[in-house]
Amino acid sequence: MYGNDTLLLFLTYLLFCIGLKATSVQSAMYETDVVVPQELQPGEMHLLSGGNRWSRGRKRRSDPQQEDHLFLRLPAFGKELYLELQRDASFLTEGFVTEERREEGSVQHESLPKVRRCFYTGAILNHTDSFVSLDTCGGLTGLVQTAEERLFIEPVGQAADSFSGWEHRVIREKHSSPDGPAPAADGREQFCQSIHDKKKEKRPRGAEQVRGRRNAIRLSREYTVETLVVADANMVQYHGAEAAQRFLLTVMNMVYNMFQHQSLGLRLNIRVTKLVLLHNRPEKLKVGHHGEKALESFCHWQHEEYGARYLGNNHVPGSRDDPPPVDAAVLVTRTDFCVHKDEPCDTVGIAYLGGTCSSKRKCVLAEDNGLNLAFTIAHELGHNMGMSHDDDHASCTGHSHIMSGEWVKGRNPSDLSWSTCSRDDLEKFLRSKASGCLLHTDPRNRYLVRLPAKLPGMHYSADEQCQILFGTNATFCTDMEHLMCAGLWCLVEGDTSCKTKLDPPLDGTECGADKWCRAGECVSKTPIPQHVDGDWSPWSTWSMCSRTCGTGARFRQRKCDNPPPGPGGKYCQKASVEHKVCEGPPCTKGLPTFRDQQCQSHERQASKKSQMWTAVIDDEKPCALYCTPVGSDSPVLVAERVLDGTPCGPYESDLCVNGKCQKIGCDGIIGSSAKEDRCGVCNGDGKSCRIVKGDFNHSKGMVPHSLCKKVSTCVMSKPRAVLKCFSCYIEAAVIPVGARRIKVVEDKPSHSFLALKDSSKRSINNDWKIELPGEFELAGTTVRYVRRGLWEKMSAKGPTKTPLHLMVLLFHDQTYGIHYEYTVALNHSQENSSDLVKEPEHMYLWTHSSWEDCSVHCGGGERRTVVSCMRIINKTMTPVNDSSCQVENKPSPQIRQCNIHPCQYRWVTGDWTQCSLTCGKGLQQREVGCIYQLQNGTYIPTRDLYCLSSKPASVQHCEGRHCLTVWEASEWSQCSSECGHGSRRRTVTCTNPHGLCDPVSRPAEVEACEDHSKCYEWKTGEWSKCSSSCGRGLQSRVVQCMHRVSGRHGSDCPAVLKPATYRQCHQSTCNARGNINTITSPRLAALTYKCVGDQWAVYCKVIREKNLCQDMRWYQRCCQTCRDFYTNKMPPKS
Repeated sequence: MYGNDTLLLFLTYLLFCIGLKATSVQSAMYETDVVVPQELQPGEMHLLSGGNRWSRGRKRRSDPQQEDHLFLRLPAFGKELYLELQRDASFLTEGFVTEERREEGSVQHESLPKVRRCFYTGAILNHTDSFVSLDTCGGLTGLVQTAEERLFIEPVGQAADSFSGWEHRVIREKHSSPDGPAPAADGREQFCQSIHDKKKEKRPRGAEQVRGRRNAIRLSREYTVETLVVADANMVQYHGAEAAQRFLLTVMNMVYNMFQHQSLGLRLNIRVTKLVLLHNRPEKLKVGHHGEKALESFCHWQHEEYGARYLGNNHVPGSRDDPPPVDAAVLVTRTDFCVHKDEPCDTVGIAYLGGTCSSKRKCVLAEDNGLNLAFTIAHELGHNMGMSHDDDHASCTGHSHIMSGEWVKGRNPSDLSWSTCSRDDLEKFLRSKASGCLLHTDPRNRYLVRLPAKLPGMHYSADEQCQILFGTNATFCTDMEHLMCAGLWCLVEGDTSCKTKLDPPLDGTECGADKWCRAGECVSKTPIPQHVDGDWSPWSTWSMCSRTCGTGARFRQRKCDNPPPGPGGKYCQKASVEHKVCEGPPCTKGLPTFRDQQCQSHERQASKKSQMWTAVIDDEKPCALYCTPVGSDSPVLVAERVLDGTPCGPYESDLCVNGKCQKIGCDGIIGSSAKEDRCGVCNGDGKSCRIVKGDFNHSKGMVPHSLCKKVSTCVMSKPRAVLKCFSCYIEAAVIPVGARRIKVVEDKPSHSFLALKDSSKRSINNDWKIELPGEFELAGTTVRYVRRGLWEKMSAKGPTKTPLHLMVLLFHDQTYGIHYEYTVALNHSQENSSDLVKEPEHMYLWTHSSWEDCSVHCGGGERRTVVSCMRIINKTMTPVNDSSCQVENKPSPQIRQCNIHPCQYRWVTGDWTQCSLTCGKGLQQREVGCIYQLQNGTYIPTRDLYCLSSKPASVQHCEGRHCLTVWEASEWSQCSSECGHGSRRRTVTCTNPHGLCDPVSRPAEVEACEDHSKCYEWKTGEWSKCSSSCGRGLQSRVVQCMHRVSGRHGSDCPAVLKPATYRQCHQSTCNARGNINTITSPRLAALTYKCVGDQWAVYCKVIREKNLCQDMRWYQRCCQTCRDFYTNKMPPKS
């Protein structure tokens, strides 16, 4: 991992890309489509976007200054993909150059501006999580990624500078079908990627000692990996120099964008500083079939050629700590290499784990396998920055991400995101000193000028937007101006009504005086800032303490939304979450530890069995929760993170916070480097106390035999006779009040026991009772008692509140001596001043500190001891730099055999497909193949005949229960009420022939309804009196349309059902002589009565219809109507 350990990780993809080694594999795994891409104008793209997506407008591409955006229509496999692209050459540094190396010498070319204009990145409209990376010069070449599939595009033949109108080949990977053919025996056709070694990789002990300090480092939000890319001679010869340059820059543009994915959690820029094209392979660069040797050779070659000397006049190396000129180096070759053996195989990439920034380990070796080379380089650069395979983490297996170690044919390889485990591995690497070079970037980048953006509505007026939507005869509908920002309404010439597609107008469209549309609202115009850098919101209040007793942690957080970063703006720097230590009351003695409580809580939730669980601490993942039943030795990963405030270890003050072990300073601040000195002073200089040390030895025969029998504590005295004392207590020393850093150690293992007691009844190994190792509270401090076999040790941090009596329980009258030491304040009185000692001198020596991992995983290998330089102070050893010890005295490492068991063949299975029938009995299929374990731990596919055990089933029966046409419902009946609330009904029938209808999904048969169609009805009043006292007359009444409930007037009553308002009435026969009102001569009446018009126009029509005009009383009121009546009835004059 770190230091001298150079662990090689490699990726053994079976080639699933353009340019596969076997055309049969290509035809089986891939399908192609020949298409003609079409460039679109921005307005046309807006019609397809379904909303307002654009942050900038663009004029026609004839203007070179307006070509930063590109809009494409790409028909492929029966679909129409619309691409929104933006020119982006961020993957090239400002000083990027191309170097061609021939036998006669190297030629260095400056980066041409034309090259930077070729590259575009973007997304697909209406496709979430999509991604596009293209080179547009000489045709379209690159990647189009959706959430479901991955498409590669390349021109057919030699395209012109303009790609529009030229045929292109689109390639996509086939997905396995349940009805497809059975997998072949040849592993190369069965697998897309082999299984990576799942064995846990152990860290050196040195890395554990600085765990807290590393985790305390605050992460930056942006890192830059300045990368050297070298094209091997056989690749340059295959493609040609110009094509190889274009191809590799396209690949590195794809790699750059993969590391920009938001799932990584930070900005990691992979930028190419130099591209080297080798026309002839240098003599010192050895690239053969043995991949590990080729990688080692490339690392040495690039260090000699492009190491510190490469900086020339720009930098003078001052020391060995100077950062290298590049952070990573990539060699691309067409040589078919393998790992650990000198023969071709399917390995396509190798890298050193965590080697980025290291001068001789920052290397990646990748095989040219078409555009899939981008995924190989991204995967291997991930290894080079400390990322392990996802399969090495229990929580990240079974998913398809960039660092997945196993891709079985048929799985969806479209996910270009990073798993949470890869993000955690990367953050761990970035917190280490090994990542320091990633913060050194090109100083010229800080002077780059950001150009102001323009809103798209500033380019297109409302009329022009209507013409884009509905044609050249359309204009903006001014009647809808008050709602124009919510939706654009247009009027087409010749139409009488406005129409809309419900799309809001573009941001920046004028909607009034000094106003424009922004996000669907009409707001006042404000200047567009050139860029808006994000700033933090105020801190939230501190959370509650994570523990109710003892030491815990609390946190507060803030958001980068005050304001949020705008286009081109920077994200907020520093941390968004802060933690601090909190103290609760002391925990009750005898309770389980905080970590044990978490295990027991999980078990209560997961099972009803009353089984006691206890926690197990993994040194490599101290903040993961591993639990095991009491009495068992099979720990289970319960959670990736323990609760905040959990101690990292049983005897550590460091705490787990947010899943990481954080150093707790003596000032109580998480991540602080403050430490107590030996005197107990925080950040002190160690000069306020003195060291007291002593030794105690007992020789045989110095204790009277009589004392051994009568008392339990022996007193030293001169014996009168030499008798053996078989067992008794002897006081060795008294440790005073205020003592710190107490340590008592046996010089050699013996049958005697160390014992301690304070002024109260608290003690260890007293009164002939031997305790188990553990922690004990004595004299106001915690004493840690350790016993390994016959060897014992006691230690305490202090300070002591009462004197501590150090005792020795003798057995068989022997002890080989004990050593004790502690510190006391300078003003502390000490009876025996001879105990004051000077600081001991340092001693350095070589030791065999640990064992390396076995060189192979099977087939017989060897492991060696790690020889380290140690500093010895007061019999305590501390690892130091090897330069402190004499090199000539360094011993050779010890060697042992390991992993002698033979490498094995075994079956591997894929996931079962879905049932072939969703309703009824069907079949499920899965991929089954035989794999072989290499000595390096990697598995490769092989023929089925090599696996001797029974082959697992690849087909099984299944039954689909998701039947579609199960319940059938009729139409709803009429509502039971014609005025108000009621109910309606329908019949529901089970149509399944077996009657297997799910009662839960049964549709409702009755539902509430509401009908107001017949709430209004005609209401009539009483008839009036007859208008005539004799003969025929007329009666009237009030007729109104009214709501039957509320009584309100309305107009919804049916006219055909309206009752009569007037009717005739008949009284007694009038006396002809006495009825002076009857008109006998209409002409006479017209001459004798001067008519000035109808006086009762409302009823005159009725009077005429009822033949009442002969009554003078009615005639006078309706003379005009009655005169016309008589005129029509009289015969014309002859």
